[in-house]
Amino acid sequence: MKLKFWQRKSDADGDAPEKGGGSVSVAQGEAPEFEMPPGHHLDFGTRMRAKWEGYDDPVEYYLLQLEIDAYTDWLRKMRVWLARPVEPELSELALDDEIGRWPPDRIRLYDKLFDHGIMMPGGHEYALELAKPLALDETLSCLEIGAKLGGVARLLADRLGVWVTALEPDGELALLGMERSVQAGVQKRVPVQTLDPLQPELRKGYFNVVYSYGELYKIPEKETFLKALAETLRDHGQLLVTDYVLTRDLDENELANWANLEGEELFPWTAQEYKSRLGQLKFDIRIAKDESETHLKHIKLAWMTMLSDIQKAGLDPDIMDYLEPEMEMWMNRVKMLENGSLAFYRFYATIN
Repeated sequence: MKLKFWQRKSDADGDAPEKGGGSVSVAQGEAPEFEMPPGHHLDFGTRMRAKWEGYDDPVEYYLLQLEIDAYTDWLRKMRVWLARPVEPELSELALDDEIGRWPPDRIRLYDKLFDHGIMMPGGHEYALELAKPLALDETLSCLEIGAKLGGVARLLADRLGVWVTALEPDGELALLGMERSVQAGVQKRVPVQTLDPLQPELRKGYFNVVYSYGELYKIPEKETFLKALAETLRDHGQLLVTDYVLTRDLDENELANWANLEGEELFPWTAQEYKSRLGQLKFDIRIAKDESETHLKHIKLAWMTMLSDIQKAGLDPDIMDYLEPEMEMWMNRVKMLENGSLAFYRFYATIN
């Protein structure tokens, strides 16, 4: 079970306002926003805790606790598995298929490579620079696509006061990201949740801003997905996307090699395909800029700094196990950007 979003209400402690400032009660005859799972019930203590935490609907609070309990149990199993002296068969532990794809040492490598928790070239500074046209503040509600550990979302929430629902297709990263939001005490302001790109189920007319930093090339059926993003925006909503785009047709072997190094299937578009589709969705494109040079500088600086630190002080052997495949993946991106197969683009658009 997973929640699709956390609805935010306007109250005295500064929660983000609901669109139009209207009542959050359920109109007569309408389905409730949140429904209890079969066989579950609300006790008095849960209702009181929900009220204390500022939830108008105690069912919403109850469902949130179920999700937190679920990922806490999942992480406990993962830590048990990682602590075993001999690697077991996953089937023996009845764990999720993705268990162990993002163990702590791989996460630590990314924390050293880029700014802590950000997992993107350029780190905190570049994430904030990209967000400048959005003029974010505490009155705005944002949706992030491809949030990974939710580091960018928590950064924007902390620095700019914005509310961010962070969605990540990799279930393991989403669970780890939600754990970090809970640890930081911002699970309500910055929930990190799993996204199914083929069935995004986004609430219509809800968000002021949708953004994605370099992750949409992994999204299948992008035409339909972008339509869902357009529909989830409010009037005068903003869209900010950075992404890898094709500058020429790749043959099957080239695409397969790239996908193999990335560890997942890829669905890249050209910049013109983005422009065409955004135009069809009635977006007013304000910026469509090739950021490849800046992106290359950020990648190379991060790896040069990492390798320099290794030469000076060494690196934990457990982290070194993940260094070679990660470097190979990133250097392949550099090669494709430099030989003209790929470009890294920034799109900023508004919708009426």
